[in-house]
Amino acid sequence: MRYVLARDEDRQRLETDLRNCAEATARWQRHADSYAHELRRTTRERAQLLAWLAALHPASAVVTVFDDPDGSVDSYCLRLVAGGRVLSWPIAPDDLPLFDHVPCVVTAAPYETHVEEPAERSAHLRQHTRLLAREGAEHHPNGAAASWTGCAES
Repeated sequence: MRYVLARDEDRQRLETDLRNCAEATARWQRHADSYAHELRRTTRERAQLLAWLAALHPASAVVTVFDDPDGSVDSYCLRLVAGGRVLSWPIAPDDLPLFDHVPCVVTAAPYETHVEEPAERSAHLRQHTRLLAREGAEHHPNGAAASWTGCAES
């Protein structure tokens, strides 16, 4: 009888462990789903901002389609000139309707054209933004651009 009792205790302990694991799995799945949703939202917003940026640079913006000769899935890239440099960003196929206003060019393969590294592109964007901000400060009503410290004091 004592042996059966021990087995019942073991079974109850294992059932409790299993229930706890199932609850933890469900909790982590909710976290993963939340992160996936946030990633989709952020990725879509990024595409909307890129489409807006392309609309601000209509003379140089182009969507490049890399037509793979082996018939695999095409890849898409937004390219535009800002601050005298060609900048490019990959575009998801689901986001292509946002870029209907941008001309499209088909090329053979992505390696045929230079694609800068994200760090290189980011550094250029920061430098170009600072330049535009300085130019904007010259035309600001107060003669200088507003600063974050000025905003914090309000």
